[in-house]
Amino acid sequence: TATAPPPSELCDLVCKGEDDEAALRAVVRKAKVVITTAGPFEKYGPWLIKACAEEGVDYCDITGESDFVRAAIGACDEAARRTGAQIVPHCGQDCIPWDLTVLQMHEHAAAKGLTLAEAHTYTELADNFEASGGTVTTAMYQLGEKKRPPKTDFDPLLRDGAGAKAAHATKVLNPKSDYWNAEFERYAGPWIMGPVMA
Repeated sequence: TATAPPPSELCDLVCKGEDDEAALRAVVRKAKVVITTAGPFEKYGPWLIKACAEEGVDYCDITGESDFVRAAIGACDEAARRTGAQIVPHCGQDCIPWDLTVLQMHEHAAAKGLTLAEAHTYTELADNFEASGGTVTTAMYQLGEKKRPPKTDFDPLLRDGAGAKAAHATKVLNPKSDYWNAEFERYAGPWIMGPVMA
């Protein structure tokens, strides 16, 4: 027999400061998992991800904003480890086709007793490709009112399971300009989200 889906609550609550934090935490405390799609995340997300980490509530979002993810690690990692909250930013974003492709390549290599050392991924965009309103708003925020974060001693995205600096990193070979791709016999070019996906 089919089981009933778990209850869900759709919220449209933007926390702009401490005055809104109590209302936001009241919503978070009722949840087991919070899924958020409201960007720019650097502008609207810090209060929510902090509340989830501190309240032990699992969290995921669709951000493509690396600076937001880095800041969240710095601000929330210790609390999330303490409460057991699973914090998964950049989930279900346009990196999914690439992630799944690389996973399949890894599994194929492993089945043959090999190790995947390098992967090349490409996408083909439709002629009428358009960015979503949220993506455009995020780009405007990034180019306008955003304040640049301070430099860190190392990229917090490259931490190991214990939170220390990881022994390895991902290198992105995103082309700088258009070029002729002989494999596909067509012109190719850089993908703006390449560094984010890595």
